Amino acid sequence: MQEIELKFQIPQGALAAVKAELATLAGGQAPAQKLQAAYFDTSDRKLAKARAALRVRQEDDDWVQTLKAAGANAMTRLEDNQASKAFAPGEAIQPDLSLHQPEPVRQALMRDLGWQPERDPKGEHLGLIQLYRTDMQRLRAQTSHTDATPQRAGRVEIALDLGLIAAGDRSVPVHELEIELIDGHAHAVLDVARGLVARHGLWLDSQTKAHRGDQLAREASTGQPSPRPPVRPRTRLPQGATPAQAWVAALDAALTHISDNLSEVALETSDARADLSPWIKAWAIGLRRLAWVWRHAPVGLLGPGPSASITDQIAALYVQVRPAAGRYIVSAQAIPLARSVAPTLLALDVLDVIVAAG
Repeated sequence: MQEIELKFQIPQGALAAVKAELATLAGGQAPAQKLQAAYFDTSDRKLAKARAALRVRQEDDDWVQTLKAAGANAMTRLEDNQASKAFAPGEAIQPDLSLHQPEPVRQALMRDLGWQPERDPKGEHLGLIQLYRTDMQRLRAQTSHTDATPQRAGRVEIALDLGLIAAGDRSVPVHELEIELIDGHAHAVLDVARGLVARHGLWLDSQTKAHRGDQLAREASTGQPSPRPPVRPRTRLPQGATPAQAWVAALDAALTHISDNLSEVALETSDARADLSPWIKAWAIGLRRLAWVWRHAPVGLLGPGPSASITDQIAALYVQVRPAAGRYIVSAQAIPLARSVAPTLLALDVLDVIVAAG
């Protein structure tokens, strides 16, 4: 039900090395799986606005319907996979919301779509339409993170997705690496990720395929690029939150503030001709926000480990994003910085603290 994973983009020159590492982990050639999916939303993008996604996907010979919704933090998402009917070639694919029976999933659909299951069991009257599709080949391998303390041990799956996202007559290529927890502790995902980042120069990407597909669908319908506006998420406090819980929520919001805007910069494909200044400015504001939250950590909450260097990491990045008062770096400088290892390592270290704090 709860998916714990991180997603990374692969530098162009590192793809062969990533494939080779997966093959080694798989004991030979990593097994390949063909994945073709149709993604659905309403015409006014209710799911996209809620950071959720609904898809029907053919996985080799099987058909699976999946709902993904926002989770507690940047590492977690609510996910429900249900076997779907098979659709013949050329047959219109339609989702069936009655497949999703777990109560948290039904509540998410009712909240995000306004679904009324008693009146509309399958969701046929919600106006769901196919907006975009994906065509992927997935290579998988597993690894166990055992050379660590019991609190960081776990087994993870590393999945390489190669293919495209398409909407109308437009498409964008996909070269993504996902690291997902199978069992054990979420710290294992972070530790495995650090090794892959160090070896291959991966950069963390908070944008899902659903987000990129929604942008592409908007572009296909209007003929104009359609990036989302700069993001500045609010802190979501649990009811009756303790000071420590409130601080962790603020820390997660600051990290989301940084990573969402950072992804917009890093994924820019127009050779820096686009004006990325709104997202660069939002990135800098997010770093200031993170520094403020970090300085106000509750006494005794932080222990030893990666957290010790976070203040220095924030400061080093901030002076690169905003090297002088009133001036931010230009797009041509921001893109390679966003794709560099430093912002990703900062994000992983902050996530480590969030996970450790519960």
